[in-house]
Amino acid sequence: MRRQRRTKAQWQHILTAQQSSGLTPSEYCVKHCIHLQSFYARRCEMNKRAAQQTGKLIKVSLPKTQPVPMTSPLTVVYRGVTLNVGQVVEAKWLADVMKALAS
Repeated sequence: MRRQRRTKAQWQHILTAQQSSGLTPSEYCVKHCIHLQSFYARRCEMNKRAAQQTGKLIKVSLPKTQPVPMTSPLTVVYRGVTLNVGQVVEAKWLADVMKALAS
C-alpha cells in the first residue's frame, strides 16, 4: 500500500525539524521512517523555491546628471589635443570626452 503524499507545509516542517534536531538527514529519516532520497529531493526543491523568491529583480533608476558649474573655464590637454570647456558642462559628457581621448 502506497503512502499518502505530504504537502509542502509538511515537508517544510520536516526540514525545519531535522535541522533543529541535531541529527544528520540520514539519522532523522531512519528515526521518522522517511525515504532519504525523498528528503533530499524535497530539500532541494524548497531551497530552489526560496532562492527564486529572494532573487527577484527590482527596478533601479539613476538620477539624471546635472550640469557642473565651473568658476573658471577648464582646459584639458591630452596627447596634443586641447579642449576648452566653458562655464557649464554636463559631467557625463565630459567623462565621455575623456574616455574618447584616452582610447
